[in-house]
Amino acid sequence: MLSGRQTFIVLQKNAGSFVGCPLVYEGEPVHRADVVLEWHELVDAGLSRLDVRCRSIPCQRSVLSARVIGRIAPETLSRVALRAEREQTQRNVETLARKGAGPRDRPRHKPVRAVWLEGGMMMSRREASLRAV
Repeated sequence: MLSGRQTFIVLQKNAGSFVGCPLVYEGEPVHRADVVLEWHELVDAGLSRLDVRCRSIPCQRSVLSARVIGRIAPETLSRVALRAEREQTQRNVETLARKGAGPRDRPRHKPVRAVWLEGGMMMSRREASLRAV
């Protein structure tokens, strides 16, 4: 585990950089790539906060400002790495699907949606002033 501005679980080290998955706090919205870490895994890794989970979205960072704060068990590392591979595969599929949709596949106009409030249609200030005259 490395810590700089953000704490990471390191998946791979290169010369001058590393690939890792960031740890996020419980207050953040849950993402499909999140891996729940048990309290004993966090304590063994040297973390003082136990309200974190691993967001298995690999990021490449420089090791210049990072420092080692602990080590995680190989079982935990393999669990995070497997989830990171699945997330990357899913993102690749989504990117290809997005690129594959050409301009002809998209709707020509946006659907119009009327909003009704308290029995009447919502109007802009300009429309309301015109109606009042």
